[in-house]
Amino acid sequence: MGAEGMSVVVQVCARCAARWPVLGSPTQWCPRCHGVLLAPVRTDQHPPPASRGFRWIARSPLRRSGLAAEPPTAGPTPRYTEIPRWGLHDHVESPSARRDWPELLAGKAAFFLTLTAGLYAFAVIAELGRYAVLLRNRTRLIDPTLLAVSDIAVFLGQAGGMLLALLSGIGGVCWLLRMRRRTFARAKTSDPRTPTEVIVGCAVPGLNLVMPGVYLLEVIRRDPRAVLLVRAWWSLWVFGAVLVVFNWFWRSRPGLQAMADGVLLAAFTALVAAATAVLALMVLRRLEGRTLKGAKEPVTRWVIATGPPPQKDAEKSAETTPDGSDREVVAS
Repeated sequence: MGAEGMSVVVQVCARCAARWPVLGSPTQWCPRCHGVLLAPVRTDQHPPPASRGFRWIARSPLRRSGLAAEPPTAGPTPRYTEIPRWGLHDHVESPSARRDWPELLAGKAAFFLTLTAGLYAFAVIAELGRYAVLLRNRTRLIDPTLLAVSDIAVFLGQAGGMLLALLSGIGGVCWLLRMRRRTFARAKTSDPRTPTEVIVGCAVPGLNLVMPGVYLLEVIRRDPRAVLLVRAWWSLWVFGAVLVVFNWFWRSRPGLQAMADGVLLAAFTALVAAATAVLALMVLRRLEGRTLKGAKEPVTRWVIATGPPPQKDAEKSAETTPDGSDREVVAS
C-alpha cells in the first residue's frame, strides 16, 4: 500500500496551516510559527483545507415530511372595549393639613392694606370730630353720650389702624419675599439676599426706614412708573415715622391748647398713614401687573407702522396777495 493510502493522525496549525504528524502525545504549539495546534485528526476522514485549519459544513434545515404550512386565518381586528388603564393613573397628592402661612399672608397683603387705609381714614374723621367737640365745649357743655361716641370712634380708628398696620407689615414682608423669589426665578438668577436678611431689614427699627425701599427697587425691571411709586411711598413712609415720633413728644406737653393741637396733629398723622397705605397698595398692584382694584392691567402693544402716512383730502395754505391781504389757497 502506498503512502497516500495510509491513515496518519496529524495536528494542523491554526496560524500557518502546517500539518504535523502525531508521534506520541498531542502537542500544543507549532514548531514553525509557534501558533496553536488544533485537535488531532485522521487524514483519511476529513482532510483539512490548505488555506485554514477549520472547515465549514453546510446542511439544510430539518423538515417534517408530509406537513404543509397552514395559511393564517383572518380573524377579527383586536380592539379595546374600554380605555386602557395602564400608565394613566394620575396620582394626586392629598392636600397637606398644614397651611402655608407665609403664602397665605402674602395673598392677603392687599386686603390688609385696604382695611388699614380705610381705618386710618376713619381715624382722621374721628379726630376731627373730637376737635369739633373741643371747640363746642368752649361755650357749652357736651352731652356725655356724644363724648363717649367720640372717644370710642377715636379708639377704634387709631387702635384698629395700628393693629391692621402690623398685619399689613407682616403680609407685606411675605409678599416681598414671594415677589423677589418669582422675579429672580424669571430672570434665571438667584436672589443675592437671604429671606432672613430681608426680614431683619424690614423688622428692625431704623433699618425698616431704609431697607424696604431698597428691596423693592431691586425687583423692578425697567418700569419708570413703578420706580416713581416706590420712591413716593418710601418718602411718605419715612415722613410718617418722623411724624409719629413728633406726635409722641407733642403729647407730653402740658396745657389745654397743646392737647387741642395734639388732636389736630393726630388727625394729620392718621391722614399720612392712610396715604402711605394707599401708596403701598399701588406699589403692590403695580409690581403684580394689576390695577388698584385688583383687575388685570391691560397690556399696550406698540408696533411700527410700515404703510404710508394717511394723506389729507386737501391742504390749506395762506398766501399774501400783492395788495397786502391774505387769501386762502386749497391745494388738492
